[in-house]
Amino acid sequence: MDYIGQNFDSSSVTKPSAMCKYVVGVFNKRTGKLRLHDTRLFHMKPKLPGELSEEKESVKKDLSFVEKNDMLTSAFGSSRKRKAMESRLKNQIEGDALDAAVGAAVDQALSVPDIDYKLAPTKSQETASAVPPFNKDADRPQDVYQLHDIISPAEFEALHHVAKTFTDVSKKTLAEWSKTEMYPSYILKHLSVLPVQEEARSRKARCLLYMYYLMKLHSLRAADLKRNDPLPDEIPEVVRKKLLNMYTLQGGRGRKLIRCMPIRLKDKLVSYILVLGLIIDEFNMELSVLQKDIKVGQQKMFNHLRALGCRLHSQKASAGSGKTDIRFASLTTPLTFPEIRAKKQKERR
Repeated sequence: MDYIGQNFDSSSVTKPSAMCKYVVGVFNKRTGKLRLHDTRLFHMKPKLPGELSEEKESVKKDLSFVEKNDMLTSAFGSSRKRKAMESRLKNQIEGDALDAAVGAAVDQALSVPDIDYKLAPTKSQETASAVPPFNKDADRPQDVYQLHDIISPAEFEALHHVAKTFTDVSKKTLAEWSKTEMYPSYILKHLSVLPVQEEARSRKARCLLYMYYLMKLHSLRAADLKRNDPLPDEIPEVVRKKLLNMYTLQGGRGRKLIRCMPIRLKDKLVSYILVLGLIIDEFNMELSVLQKDIKVGQQKMFNHLRALGCRLHSQKASAGSGKTDIRFASLTTPLTFPEIRAKKQKERR
């Protein structure tokens, strides 16, 4: 009579006890000795002839060595070995599920029609994509970059009512804003010299307000971007959607959507801030105040300005007992852009 050992019989009355030690004896017919091995409590049941179907027998014969070893570990293995086996099988299942998910995503992407899959952009292409639309054949600086390419007509109209906070600002309110640092220094500096003429005053105020929104977005940290609404509440909805869609990315992690700002989009945001600053300052912009507000290194800011076609120059100004250089960026025509030179690779000897 053959017997089968099972340690998962839920119908058995006898339950394993922590106070008992269980062993199984293996009798060696050749030597006549009995060897004891530690084991868990299991029950021996007789195996009746013909109990297993031919299909089940064939399945067992087709099992690999690892699968058969797993069956033995499940039946007679120690707790440590069984936990290791369960962990390995769990990781294997999760890996298969991941492969299936990735395969499905690739199949879905390849099934979408009319999509051009291109190689990763070069450094020059990335720089060009960060520069706002411009007219390289312009004869005047004011024709190079257009305001409607930075602030859309819909956004400009939506800012009309909100910008009254700037157009109607008094000297007393402006002094309070300066004291409390309500707005960046660049904004406060230009609010103190707004035009008197109503139309020009409204245009300048809207440009400054939009500049404030851009600078606010630029100052957000990664943790701030993860919030559902990282921008100030008073921003018009059409402006909010444009800024978040243009300068941030949103992706899924499980059921939660996470927003981020890659370096290339942050560089693009800096370029748009600088172009708007050039328009506000009539294409001759003093750099020190804006540079401090957006916290960009001097060399990086110079690189952005050169990529926009600007020329850099400095002027001497009195500062206390001495003089200091004040940096300016001016846009002149015809436009000149820096040449991107390929670095020569050193030959290995």
